[in-house]
Amino acid sequence: MAFKDQEKIREKYPEWPQYDEEDIKAVSDVVKSGKWWIGAPAVHIGENGWKFQEEFGEMQESKYTFACTNGTHAIEIALSALDIGLGDEVICPVTSFVATASAIVATNAVPIFCDVHPETFNIDHRKIEELITERTKAIVPVHLGGMPCQMDEIVKIAEKHNLRVVEDSAHSHGSRFKGKRLGNWGDVGTFSMQASKVLTSGEGGCVICNDDDVADAIYSYLDAGRKPGEYFYDHYVYGSNYRIPELCAALLRTQLKKFPAQHKKRNENGPYLRDILDEIDGITCQKRSNDVDECGYYVFPVKFDPDKFGGITKKEFYQYLNDHGIPTDDDYPPMHQLGLFKNVKLKKGIDYSNANWGGLKSDDKFWPVAVDVFNHSFEFPQELLLGTKPQMDFIAETIRNLQKERL
Repeated sequence: MAFKDQEKIREKYPEWPQYDEEDIKAVSDVVKSGKWWIGAPAVHIGENGWKFQEEFGEMQESKYTFACTNGTHAIEIALSALDIGLGDEVICPVTSFVATASAIVATNAVPIFCDVHPETFNIDHRKIEELITERTKAIVPVHLGGMPCQMDEIVKIAEKHNLRVVEDSAHSHGSRFKGKRLGNWGDVGTFSMQASKVLTSGEGGCVICNDDDVADAIYSYLDAGRKPGEYFYDHYVYGSNYRIPELCAALLRTQLKKFPAQHKKRNENGPYLRDILDEIDGITCQKRSNDVDECGYYVFPVKFDPDKFGGITKKEFYQYLNDHGIPTDDDYPPMHQLGLFKNVKLKKGIDYSNANWGGLKSDDKFWPVAVDVFNHSFEFPQELLLGTKPQMDFIAETIRNLQKERL
């Protein structure tokens, strides 16, 4: 490929977020209306918060949808609505953004970390049962990059042990596994609309479910203990304020119109990029099983064998790609490595004695797969997959050139 052609490709890698005049007008209309909050029905409210819930719920094929402040709060709301709380243990993957575990801590429960699968980088369902104790109350699988966990097996484990399942679907807008949208396999599904997500308003979140009683609990918890249709100043149970701002909801509605075409593009380029990268000796992409119908592709993780690249470090690898105009990021460190979870006491009055992290328990030797994946992987952001086929080819060509230079 000629240098000029390389330059042309580099210049056109898509950026994120993407917006147009329709987005600007939607936000401007809310400002001009003076109705800036979702509120309660018929009380000083705009229409966007309520309509977005309907529209997102229709896309995710859920019976109930509740928009909220962010994805972290969405997990907290879900756990609280399922009566997960003081001293309860909740199993989650050791590899995820910290919000997965910090939301568990926020409910006064105890996160219990599970190692990840060496091919999918998702929670390894084969290792869940060994972590279950009499205090275990829930499992929070995370669909890393929007790639579905083995939800049929996880649900079987949960049913066997009478556990709740909250799907952290922060990466999984539009993902489908065995014919069912992610977020609908467990008791509750949660989503993030943070700035880098495939559907975004800068901040925002959603909680979905299909059970009437759980839906009532979610509504009350995120809206100050109210009940649907009841008097505004009646507060029936404990709840806080996690309502989504009307401005964010307006932006999400216009962004949602763009999502199907973007989602389709990612699901064309994602498999194509995986196939051409997997042909390179020493490169392994996140595995996609035949049961995955659609993937959210929030990130595109890539694992490399340093021996096939002259002993390269991950920092050197992704810096080389960035230097050649290919947007590349580091991935999530395993949470046991974070200073937060090297501590043995996070919140006053909570018994963390059964936690499998903190102090000597946070040694890397207890999480061999997650540590190996983190040390030898990087990821491409979702907007890269909105590019062209020649841009995908350029990524593979650049990695091949790197390999030639290092060997």
